[in-house]
Amino acid sequence: MKKLNIAVIGFGRSGCDIHGAFLRTEKNDICNVKYVVEADPNRAAAAREMFGCETLTDYRELFPLVNEIDFVTNASYSDLHYPITKDLLAHGFNVLCEKPLCKTPEMVQDLIDTAKANNVIFTIFHQYKFNDYFIQMKRLLKEGAIGDVKLVRVAQNMFARRYDWQTLLYRDAGTMRNNAAHYIEQIMDLAESDEMPKIVSHMDIWNSVGDAEDYMFAHFHYSNGTVYEMEVNPSDAYAAEAPIYKVYGTKGTMKVYNAKIVYKYFKDEEVPTPELDHKSLHNANGTPAYCNNQLVWHEEEVALQADMWNQFTMCTDRFYHAWYETLVNGAELFMKPEHIKAQIAIFNEIERQNPLIYKYEKPDYVI
Repeated sequence: MKKLNIAVIGFGRSGCDIHGAFLRTEKNDICNVKYVVEADPNRAAAAREMFGCETLTDYRELFPLVNEIDFVTNASYSDLHYPITKDLLAHGFNVLCEKPLCKTPEMVQDLIDTAKANNVIFTIFHQYKFNDYFIQMKRLLKEGAIGDVKLVRVAQNMFARRYDWQTLLYRDAGTMRNNAAHYIEQIMDLAESDEMPKIVSHMDIWNSVGDAEDYMFAHFHYSNGTVYEMEVNPSDAYAAEAPIYKVYGTKGTMKVYNAKIVYKYFKDEEVPTPELDHKSLHNANGTPAYCNNQLVWHEEEVALQADMWNQFTMCTDRFYHAWYETLVNGAELFMKPEHIKAQIAIFNEIERQNPLIYKYEKPDYVI
């Protein structure tokens, strides 16, 4: 299999611990990390030791090397994703950019136009689409495991008190663009729509020390009639016991965890549909009666692969291989910029409903 030569910009949590966690494993049979761009000398040394690569201090040092590099992974700070990606596209690089891509749909369109003008492509790193629990949940729901889906609830809860750059608005940070972005994208996938849903939302700062939100709730109502609710809650000390997804259908309910899916349902042939009675119900002795279907419940469990390999790395592996198929074999782009353009329009509507006040400016010593 042909290996692609790549450069990675940024060697922090994303560049090192997410992208790097896959790129340095034996499962990486598709990429050769040739360059890492990292201004911090300690991180740069770690990258050289990990990959045996050359390190640079400024991404613009890549420009003369464009013919050596098949694509660039942009894992810089969130507020730098857009300008660096645009600069790379303008200089003829294919780009895999971390989320969030940028602040507005207009900026996404600008990147689409820049890529087209320079005959290159780019994608956005939403690896959670490849999570085993999500793939199997989608399959079961499409098969009608719990009937017609009426309500989908997803939560990424924890007890967290963050104090890093991911709590700062000037960094395009905060829960919505960092954590909730994955689940908003999954909701769009489940709804099979890039339309703007009806949205009721709330964002707030509960535990973090910066000026960006760490709590978020959003209610999405799509034209297909299904309701989706999403929460990211930093004050849940019992989060480990709760499912990621809970899905309610006309024939049952599904709970989705990292390592398993459980669902309870009834079969039509075992439970006849009751006939409508316009009169008050009563028993033979004249006492009040209540609707009682006497349902016969069945329960099934599906074991997942999530515990077989680090979840982040498994999803990253699958994403990189899909991206490879696009670059090498011409497969359809899996995560299209047009889809993310619609996602960012949703971000903007939620931000309109929940304006936050910028309290901090970028210090001179910060890149």
